[in-house]
Amino acid sequence: MNKKLFGSFGALVMAGTLVLSGCGNNAASPAAKAEATPKALLKASVASAAAVTSYQMDSNFTMNELTVTVPPSSADTASVNQVVSMLKGAEFNMKTVYQGDPMQAEMNLEVKLKGDMEMTIKLPIVMTKEKMYVKVPNIAILPLPQDMVGKFIELDLKELAAEQGTEFNDAMLDPKNSQKLTSDLSAAVLDSFDEGKYFKKIAPGDAGLPEGVKAEDVVRFEVTNDNVKDAITTLVNVALPKVIETLDTPEYREMLGMTEQDLKDAKSELSTTDNEQMNKDLEEMKKYLTVNTFQIDTALNADKFPIHQKMTMDVNFQDPESETSGKVSLTGSSTYSKVNEKQTFEVGIPTDTITMDELENMNY
Repeated sequence: MNKKLFGSFGALVMAGTLVLSGCGNNAASPAAKAEATPKALLKASVASAAAVTSYQMDSNFTMNELTVTVPPSSADTASVNQVVSMLKGAEFNMKTVYQGDPMQAEMNLEVKLKGDMEMTIKLPIVMTKEKMYVKVPNIAILPLPQDMVGKFIELDLKELAAEQGTEFNDAMLDPKNSQKLTSDLSAAVLDSFDEGKYFKKIAPGDAGLPEGVKAEDVVRFEVTNDNVKDAITTLVNVALPKVIETLDTPEYREMLGMTEQDLKDAKSELSTTDNEQMNKDLEEMKKYLTVNTFQIDTALNADKFPIHQKMTMDVNFQDPESETSGKVSLTGSSTYSKVNEKQTFEVGIPTDTITMDELENMNY
């Protein structure tokens, strides 16, 4: 099966996530009150995304089911089985605390792996405007000196940029800039997809919201087996050109370190897309890929703030050419709290640190 087909569906997953990721950031918008259509609700949230000043967010990503069957004669059988065993049932949890002024973010990542190599990895990360701190984890299969475990590796972003022969781009790390960029890109993608085909409101009571989450509206973005071909075509022919057009401003080019020529080349590549060949590839994909479920639900409270988002994906694939088949089923969610309130940081700014130079000079 053509790898581009899975790449296209993967891009669609990212686009769907981007449509809604820009929505998790602030309070009411007059537009939401004037129109109560699904797109109007999401647009209102996207428009307010850049105004957030602080928040807490609890995120979870769980691989509920993962099966991959390859021919017994394949040289990859053992390695595929090992990876599948490790990832099936795996959980990725993250608690994020963020404030914009002064800029400080704290992310506590927890990874729970299953199978024969069952383990739990915890990785606290702290960011300020010019520095990032990563705690050295205690991992059994990666023995490290005990005087190093538990310390934070201090990364000076200005120094790293200088060592790489580039200038430190603080605009890229400015949360206000990244929020505005996410909002603008989300709006570009959102405008590309037809409301009647992909968006609908569902009753909050039918949305399976977690306890404590009170929603006034829930909007669902959904791709089915019937419209997946149209969705990917829309992504390539409509959404991506709008994304490139959105990025083609002095502000975003400087922020992302891109040139006008970079974006011209991207536009040119899209404009020369062989639509006839893409149509054939997508018809082929429909034979080998079955979309059982692909939904992203956004729950909005009375202020039209998206307090909870959930993605559900369940697909089957079968490739007669390589005799490979399987199933992927996963869920992911994010729940916001303490929006625009004073935040409390569990870790704070680390003091028990080691620099990259000290790390490189350690013998282990």
